[in-house]
Amino acid sequence: MGDGDVTLYAKVSDPDGGTLGADFRLSPHGSESGDATAESDPAKLTVQSGDSAVYVIPKATLESAAGGSVTEFDWKVRATDLHRTGDWSTVCHFSFDPTRPGTPVIAPPGASTVGRPLSVAVTAPSGGTVPSSYRYQLDAGAPATVTADASGNATITVTPTSRTNTLSVTSMSAGGNFGGTTTIAFDSTAPTTGQADGDLTGDGIPDLLTVGARNGLPSGLWLAPGTGDGHVGTAPRDIGVNGNGFNTVGSPSDFDGSDVVAGRFTGGTEQDVLVYYPGGNDAGGGEIVKGNGDGSPLNPVSGTAVGIPAGAFQDINGDNPVQLADAGNTSGGNTGFPDLVGVSGDSVNGYALDLYPSGAGAGVYQFPVALNAHTPDGTADWNNWTVATTQLPTTGGASSTAMFLWKKSTGELDLWKNLAADPNTGNLTYTAYPVATGWNTGAALDLQAADANSDGVPDLWTVSAGGTVTANLFTDLSTTAPATVTRVTEALTAN
Repeated sequence: MGDGDVTLYAKVSDPDGGTLGADFRLSPHGSESGDATAESDPAKLTVQSGDSAVYVIPKATLESAAGGSVTEFDWKVRATDLHRTGDWSTVCHFSFDPTRPGTPVIAPPGASTVGRPLSVAVTAPSGGTVPSSYRYQLDAGAPATVTADASGNATITVTPTSRTNTLSVTSMSAGGNFGGTTTIAFDSTAPTTGQADGDLTGDGIPDLLTVGARNGLPSGLWLAPGTGDGHVGTAPRDIGVNGNGFNTVGSPSDFDGSDVVAGRFTGGTEQDVLVYYPGGNDAGGGEIVKGNGDGSPLNPVSGTAVGIPAGAFQDINGDNPVQLADAGNTSGGNTGFPDLVGVSGDSVNGYALDLYPSGAGAGVYQFPVALNAHTPDGTADWNNWTVATTQLPTTGGASSTAMFLWKKSTGELDLWKNLAADPNTGNLTYTAYPVATGWNTGAALDLQAADANSDGVPDLWTVSAGGTVTANLFTDLSTTAPATVTRVTEALTAN
């Protein structure tokens, strides 16, 4: 038992029923005939026959009897109806621990990389009680516990999620009493291999990124870390707190009305953020902001941000795309920068699914190519469809593009995998899967595609009113029948 009050419980009964008094007796271990350390008064501690009696032994009483060291106590109980008294129960035991270990010593960590496990050595305090375990916490992550060896030493394994990390370690006694705490800070380098698609925090798991000023969320770019099973952290962080860099003083409201997509848009290992404005003062333009690889706020300054002028994506009729998504290497250009795919057009000239082949640098795109693809229901009403893409790894370290297509008015949901396009002819090939019918018909949703549970099958997050996030986890894909879907729903609380 730790250094606190101890509560004893015992069920007492009498064949005749009625009210019973409970006589609890606590004494040092092995001294049943000796003086009691504490004993209840059965005339005052009463319960009905068949109920449990409860006796609380104050912390001060136990500390006085323990004398500063771990001490074992015996306790027993008997019942009385105040006319006759029953036999004592079997003797029970517990150890009371009043000790508190000192401050542990943490060895400076060696070189570390974001997203890679790191071992940290912890040494027992120089004197006093030897810790039996340590409670540790990395940054704002969940606390964890590691058992110490007989000398009070232990090795902690953590996975850095930021370039700059803070590790706190607290010693614990055998009874679970918290002792001293040591806190250290250390830096980690960015990973040398590309982060998983949508993984903005560097842990290998796709994260949810959504724009505020809609769906009940405040202005900003809200990042909710994925957990690998479809769930996300429900207390998202605003990585857009510094604004978009367009104004002298940045503000989270700079992103109001924008669409955002994560991807390796600067050609590095981290996931960057493409911000696109389909309307407003910057209609048809936006920017690419380099990601930090650790989920920290973006820094849209020279060297880390690439502006895309308004109208940069206009088609032959002068139309800006109404939506854009990451198309990976769909064009086969192998430029090291991802292509884009989007919907563009107008009511006079019609709408098309367009490919925007990447150029030789970040934010550089060739003239859009109208793809010769009809919508899943066989029409050209691309303006009635919402697309969302994710990149799936393939052998050799490459990736392929998977694209969800949703028609809000009917709820038809389809998935096109392995997109490949010829920029010269506009020919598009893919494998089509009719994922669902009647899916969220008429609902106001933001979509994000990702392999949310890391099973190799694309999934779809939706964000709706009240910050409600639903992970639609798909299995049993078929080219002729709807898929099986499992839904995980939770609500974001953004401050």
